[in-house]
Order: sequence, then C-alpha cells, then structure tokens
Amino acid sequence: MVLHNGNQERLPLPAKHLGQHFLTDPGIARKIVGALDPALLEELPVLEIGPGRMILTRILAERARHLILVEKDTRLLPTLRDQLSFLGPRLEIRHADALEDPFDLREDPYLLVSNLPYNISVPLFMKIISAPSPPLQAVLMFQKEVGERIVAEPGGKAYGSLSVATALLSEADPLFNIRPGSFFPPPKVHSMVLTFRPRPSRLDPAVPGAIHLARCAFTYRRKTLRNAFGNSLTTPLREAVETVFSGNPSLAALRAEAIPPEGWLDLSRTLRAHNPGIFDTIIK
Repeated sequence: MVLHNGNQERLPLPAKHLGQHFLTDPGIARKIVGALDPALLEELPVLEIGPGRMILTRILAERARHLILVEKDTRLLPTLRDQLSFLGPRLEIRHADALEDPFDLREDPYLLVSNLPYNISVPLFMKIISAPSPPLQAVLMFQKEVGERIVAEPGGKAYGSLSVATALLSEADPLFNIRPGSFFPPPKVHSMVLTFRPRPSRLDPAVPGAIHLARCAFTYRRKTLRNAFGNSLTTPLREAVETVFSGNPSLAALRAEAIPPEGWLDLSRTLRAHNPGIFDTIIK
C-alpha cells in the first residue's frame, strides 16, 4: 500500500516492524533543526539517521554544507534520491542499518539529527554517544519515558544505568516534548527531543568499567550493592569489589539509585588502580 502526501508523491505506509512513526509537523521539524548550533551547521556535515519522508531532511538540505543520510527502508530510497538530487555532491545516501553501519566520521567532526526508531532507540543512542568519534552535537528524539530516563538524577525511579552512561559520556539537555498527533501514525506515547554534546570525561579509561558496574548493579536495583554485585559480577570482579567494600562498608549497604555518575567512575578508578586490566575480559 502507498500513501500520497501534499505533493502527490507516492510514499509507502510506515513499517511497524521498523518502528516507523513519521514526523508530520513542519513547525516541530524547524524547532529540531533550529536546535543545532548555527555556526556548526554552516561548517560541518550533518548525518541524519532515518530520514523517512524527509520532513527534517528538506530543512537540513537548505542549511547543511554536506548531508549524509542513513536509511534502512529500501522502499524509501527512490524518493530520497529523486527529491534530493538537486544537492548533487552535497548529498550522500547510505542504505544501511544504523545499528550495524559504522556511521561516525572518524576523520571529520560532524553533527547528527534523528527521530530515533522507538524499537531500537536505546542501543542506537548508546552507539552514538559511545562512538570513537561522536558528533559534536546530536539532536535526537525519543519516547518521553526514555528521554526522562536519560536525564534522570540519582535517587529517582527513572534513574538507572542509562542515566549513568549518558552523564559520563555526554552533556544532555532536554529541549521540548511532542504530542502523538505530530506523527503518522500517532504513537501511543509522547516524545521528547534532547540535545547532546560529548563530555571530556568520556575519554577517561575508567568510564567503560563504571558503566559496566552500573548496569550490573541496576539489574538488581532494589538490592544493596553487595547483594546486587554478588548476583551479577564475575568472580574476579566481585572479589575485587569486596576488597573495596571491606574498607568502605557504608558503600556496600547503598542501593544503585543512590550512587551518582561520579561515584561509579570513582569505583571503577579504584578497581583499575589495583588491577588495570580488571575489566579487559568483560568490556570489548
């Protein structure tokens, strides 16, 4: 089945298995593109994941020096190539799954924009902010509940390993929410747009270990750290953590939600100070 838009272009219906909810509100699209640093937008290439029906793409095409599109849906490629042919060498279209494509531009700084597919938003987001060369700025859309988890503070129900990873790898700021009626088909939830910039601390060699520890502890978030780690860590790492706990019993009695991102980083640093390779067999 196909759908006609206002320009009578024949467009395929959204694919449920791809998590497609196409943005249809041009005002929202302008706000998303407007959230990009205008000085950077003039100078850097922009990578858009999932251009879909091009509501963001058309605005980016007017402003970006170079536009790179990553689209998995084969059905959309002919329209992308036809409608954006006027860009000539300023356009690059990659037919790829963003979870598998090494889209980060290793040698050049870049910007990134995406209405992330709901069904892969978290793993794709983590790939973006943990990439060897992350974008200098990313403006991304999520389900509102996911966005709230991303920026959650310690102590709240939304705070978890995703909050910790985000805080250690990037500076995240919520921008605005979007109602379901701004999409086709309308999702059952509200959405949230956030902007991200790489955090200098992301280069700390203790960061991967801190994220691993947080993920293990939050798997058992209602347990104390000692009990959570007892159920989730490998034996060498659990024994190393117990050594730390022996000198700081109050830490062992805390729950994961009470530990701020810097606390996870401190714990990882302490473990690595005693054994620099302690996370090597776990984190690749």
